[in-house]
Amino acid sequence: MIQNSLQAKRRFFRLPDSLFGQLLCILLLGIVILQAANFAVVCNIQRLYIRQAEKSRAEHLAVYWFLFNSMTVGQRNAAINRMSDSHRPEKLREMVELLPDRPDWKDETDDVERLLQMVKDSFGNGMKEPPLVIARTHENGAGIFPVHLPVLETAVQLSDGTWLKITQPFNVDDRYVVWSQRLFVLIEAVVMLFLTAMLLLRVTKPIRRLSGAAESFGKHPELSEPFPEKGVKEIRDAAQSFNHMRERICGNLAERDRMIAAMAHDLRTPLTKLQLRLDRVEPETLRRKLQETVSDIRAIISQGLELAKSLNTEETMTRLDMKAFLQSMADDYADMGHNVIMADSCQTAAGSVIIDARPLCLKRCLENLISNACKYGGGAEIALSEENGHIVVSVSDNGPGIPEEMLERVFEPYFRLESSRNRSSGGIGLGLAIARNMALLNNAEIALRNRPGGGLMARIILPRQS
Repeated sequence: MIQNSLQAKRRFFRLPDSLFGQLLCILLLGIVILQAANFAVVCNIQRLYIRQAEKSRAEHLAVYWFLFNSMTVGQRNAAINRMSDSHRPEKLREMVELLPDRPDWKDETDDVERLLQMVKDSFGNGMKEPPLVIARTHENGAGIFPVHLPVLETAVQLSDGTWLKITQPFNVDDRYVVWSQRLFVLIEAVVMLFLTAMLLLRVTKPIRRLSGAAESFGKHPELSEPFPEKGVKEIRDAAQSFNHMRERICGNLAERDRMIAAMAHDLRTPLTKLQLRLDRVEPETLRRKLQETVSDIRAIISQGLELAKSLNTEETMTRLDMKAFLQSMADDYADMGHNVIMADSCQTAAGSVIIDARPLCLKRCLENLISNACKYGGGAEIALSEENGHIVVSVSDNGPGIPEEMLERVFEPYFRLESSRNRSSGGIGLGLAIARNMALLNNAEIALRNRPGGGLMARIILPRQS
């Protein structure tokens, strides 16, 4: 159980798998740590500043007490009048009043209690009995000061029993000051994180594109395009190495195709001579067997040439009505005596399905699939549908199907399933490879799947251009 808990924690704290995700997480973690440290430092500085401001205020109130306590009543009134006539800025004005009785204040808070203690400490330890001090804070609802700030009212009892009331703006609040200052820095951090994320996306985009190009090259090297050598130096170097590798591999593949084409072409002449000489071979049974062997060799050469040329075409894309195209192919096979039909959904559906395709290449692809279905499944059913914005052409049969682990391998050249498709049936293992190449020339994908009720279904997924 402990091990499972540790594994669950590791999964929870696991960094994203992508380079962009990891860089973004590291950046976000750094910003969070920086903000937390900065916030803690600012809080401590603000707290120290507030303590110093409160101490200074308390000492200021003690000075007021000593000053007014040493005056006569007339001097006190004259001093208050002169202070009221002061032309200091309104934000700094203090209101000083003399009250005959103690104010009835009951809403003291912890901040006021701390201030009162500081005021009492400011009178010094030399006094036998410090004067009574009370204080309160409230909102500036009555408009005591032009600036809307919380108001601090402090009352100190003088020696003759009167009370000196001092009203000041209470503009020191550690939480308000800290949060108002840190909010701007937090906004800056969010903006910086957003801009950095955009920059990381721009920097890592070529890496994702290079990964996609490598994946596409691994599947179909003949159809791959050179990767643009743009971006930072590391990306340019990786792109240059990829392009060099692509050129070497494509050169080798082209040389292989040229070699196969040349060998197949050169073999035709001796095969023709051999065919002519076989006509004079006796007995007839031997001649027939030798002619069948020559026919097999011709078929292998013909399909080898077709495979070598299956990824090169000069045919252009044209607009094609898929329903009419498929129906004509089904009719052609039916005229030749094959059990090939169109699905009911295709015959009853209204409207046309128009796509951009290379008709001859697409026809060759379908011919291979339909021929296989007729040869190994006794017939074929052609269906046309639309899935996720793509046109899907399916060719289904009622044959034995293919083992699941072999559904992809059968597209490899010269790969054959001996248990169900042997040489006596005429296959040499190139039909599906050629069909896939022809599908690629139409920007399509081809895949096989076993039908739930038995048989095999080949699906051609074509892009639908408007």
